[in-house]
Amino acid sequence: MKLSEVQRFTVARHIVAETDRTLRTAGDDGYECFALWTGVFLDSRFAVEHLYVPFQEAYRGEDGVCVQVGADELHSLNRWLYDKHQTLAIQIHTHPHEAYHSETDDTYPIVTTLGGVSIVVADFARPGLLASSTAYYRLEPGGWVSVHRAAMDPLVEVS
Repeated sequence: MKLSEVQRFTVARHIVAETDRTLRTAGDDGYECFALWTGVFLDSRFAVEHLYVPFQEAYRGEDGVCVQVGADELHSLNRWLYDKHQTLAIQIHTHPHEAYHSETDDTYPIVTTLGGVSIVVADFARPGLLASSTAYYRLEPGGWVSVHRAAMDPLVEVS
């Protein structure tokens, strides 16, 4: 199965809670944070099994904030995925204010497989990962496409 064929991603509540804590901790200091969900294909769905938080450099300046994951860490991620028999499916990161896919988000994603999901959490995740202010995107052949919240609720199931 391919990510582009997945109609439902399932993720355990404890992974959502751990992701929330990770994002908020960085946000409490005024920094963006990047997190990744990995897992396996089960029948017609994708089961998220792990939260992977890559080593990242967070920057804050006059022009705003950003986070960078370097080449060595991307190599480590790929080795970890291979060793653990995992597939990278969902990237999650915070913004200081509104949740949207910026030009940088479009140009330098970590998830690069068609069908992958990108979740952008507003206000440094203070309202939580599942807040109504969170924005969702799916990687289509033409690039990242915004997914309306009503369509996202059945796509990502928290159990």
